[in-house]
Amino acid sequence: MKSAGLLITGNEVLSAKTKDTNGPFMGMHLRRLGIPVRASMMCADEESDLLECLHYLASKSDVILMTGGLGPTSDDLTADVVAKFFHIPLEFNQEAWDACADFFIKSGRTSIPESNKKQANLPKGCKLLPNKLGTAAGFSVSGEKNGKKVTIYSMPGVPYEMEVMFLEYVLPHLSNNSLPPIMQSWQVFFMGESFMQTAINEAEKALLNKFQNASISYQAHPNYVSYSVTLFPESKENKEECEKYLNDVFNCAVDSAFGEYIIYKQDKKVAQYIISTLLEKNLKISFIENSSAGYLTKEFSSISHDPRFFAGSFCLASRNIKENIFKIPHNILNNEKNEPLLMLEYLSTNSFQFTEADICLSEYGFPSDPYLKYENPPEGFYLLLSFRKSKFLNYEEFEKKLAKFSWKNVEDLNSSQFVHFSCFLKSNKRHVREIQQLRACIYLLCSLAKIL
Repeated sequence: MKSAGLLITGNEVLSAKTKDTNGPFMGMHLRRLGIPVRASMMCADEESDLLECLHYLASKSDVILMTGGLGPTSDDLTADVVAKFFHIPLEFNQEAWDACADFFIKSGRTSIPESNKKQANLPKGCKLLPNKLGTAAGFSVSGEKNGKKVTIYSMPGVPYEMEVMFLEYVLPHLSNNSLPPIMQSWQVFFMGESFMQTAINEAEKALLNKFQNASISYQAHPNYVSYSVTLFPESKENKEECEKYLNDVFNCAVDSAFGEYIIYKQDKKVAQYIISTLLEKNLKISFIENSSAGYLTKEFSSISHDPRFFAGSFCLASRNIKENIFKIPHNILNNEKNEPLLMLEYLSTNSFQFTEADICLSEYGFPSDPYLKYENPPEGFYLLLSFRKSKFLNYEEFEKKLAKFSWKNVEDLNSSQFVHFSCFLKSNKRHVREIQQLRACIYLLCSLAKIL
């Protein structure tokens, strides 16, 4: 089975001046293609270090995907290093130079710096990977290492240039004659990796004994874990065998091991799952954020702000907004620090009047704050899930599902049209303010996903 290694080059990446997105991007697409990544490395612009990394990756994989180092400056070493790795000379590649010159002309430049000729000095006999968005042509070259064929694909480090080149030229070549992997995923709420491992251990052993190239992954997020299993079929007959085992045997083992902690069985983050479910069920959602600084809204708006599901959000740090817009009674406002749930209930109920929402998620918390000082504040967040009864005829079942995660039904003092469930989530003092806010928001979203 074909395997890959990733080499991300550049002093700017190692110094954290630039965040690496190339590695995760390639890894995601390789996983979907069924090509396992054996190792991923970052390396400075030093010839000896780059050669050492290439030797290591060649010992682990058949394909090496390399980004960066194709520019015109003295620290761009990729072409020279790859040529030395395969013991082949560099030569001036006229096709690469013509493409570079054409890019300058189309950009309105009347002259080309002499230094750009360096970008056309490539390993002899390499295959060009066209760069539609820049001057640096990519290339691929193969040779024998450790008694096997190893192919290096070298691409620019600039993400938007690399991504187009990878998708249009590299990925199609890698996908030739390869069967896609078979993957199943589960999102598990509030169980923890160690408890999950103990519960599913025997089933995992049986799986790995039957399919030795299987991949098992635990990816921890705040308050939930993404659990996935990937099988790599080697033939059409083997593909059917893999599918049957996952569906008939392993699925049952996961259901038994994780039980009611399973939120849903899809390879999606929680916000993505909620959005797709809201659209499918023709529901709208709104948010009230008192102390999370727009984290709930960000989780959704970073994906989409489609008005078909997103009814609006309110960040309510100001008493003035609560009093003059939400019309919260003075006695509730004056006592909000002592009875935050009552405040949330008023805010949530009133928000339904401003929006067309069917669901409202609310929070009122006391995260660590260097500027605000409270007298004996609760060390955590009050959370509220609110629903328009007319849209949820089965809302009485919600209480059973949510009870496992410390939610309680709250009587609506203002209206019989809505149903509320509350929860207090204690903060971990070891976490910085940002993490406290994020964990509270994700807990709200996981709880909603559980009952949707």
